[in-house]
Amino acid sequence: MSFTLNRDFRYRMPIVFGPAPGPRQKPGGGMWAPEETGRMNAKWMAVTYRTDPKKLEALLPPGMELRGEPLLTVSCAWFNNLYWLAGRGYGIVVVDFPVTYRGRTETLEGTFCPVLWEGAPDAIMTGRDELGFPKMFADIPAIAHDKERATAACSASWMGFKFFDISLTDLTEVGDEPALPGADNGPAMYYKYVPRTSIGGREGADVAYVTTAAPPLGTGGSVGNINFDGFEFKRWSAKGGLSWHRATFEQLPLSAHIVNGMADLDILEITKVQMVAFSGPGIAVSVNSMRAVDPA
Repeated sequence: MSFTLNRDFRYRMPIVFGPAPGPRQKPGGGMWAPEETGRMNAKWMAVTYRTDPKKLEALLPPGMELRGEPLLTVSCAWFNNLYWLAGRGYGIVVVDFPVTYRGRTETLEGTFCPVLWEGAPDAIMTGRDELGFPKMFADIPAIAHDKERATAACSASWMGFKFFDISLTDLTEVGDEPALPGADNGPAMYYKYVPRTSIGGREGADVAYVTTAAPPLGTGGSVGNINFDGFEFKRWSAKGGLSWHRATFEQLPLSAHIVNGMADLDILEITKVQMVAFSGPGIAVSVNSMRAVDPA
């Protein structure tokens, strides 16, 4: 008897071994119960800067346009004690900026993430397949937070080549607002693209559409990537900056064009620097509300 799919469960290649465990499904299939996911904690640092709007527009998928000022936010974060990794953690670097997306039946105002890097291949597999996140791999060490010196730093590299770093100084605690940098700009949007397997790759894509956690049109409510109910927050203002280090093909064979594309986005003015630390229910960061949006 051949293998058959259970439509109640999630699968990823190779599918013949059964349902795929991850942030949104426990081993054997079915959702994690909140009491099974413990508490996670994280630090998240971010720099927002003004850049050239024409260069940002060149990164937009069909149906998107810039919204408001050309402000790009680059974040570096580290997550600890993740239930679906049996208590392990990893780092991320995220890029986003405000956009409006006009689909076939709905218009969304939020942020667009053209790329993000993560330090765990497991997180990349689940996020690319299940959520449509444009994830890439990088070695990302834990954030170096020196409380006495009021500094913090983070970086990303690939096989010894450091292509990104961010550093903060003059960290000053300012409150406990339960939100991440950029959360006030609306729901995040991503462009999921899966090429069709074909000779020469000339038959287009099997999948090409925007994904988001925004609620479907007419349903009401507000859905974000992370549900902060039951979380504890600390927030710091800061000074700081970041650098993208241009790469050759030899240094980054599969991603030099991406890093160099980020380096092309001139830092014209840094408008905001901040860091947050938060802890709360592990299930809250599983991002289980993503959906596809009908393209225009």
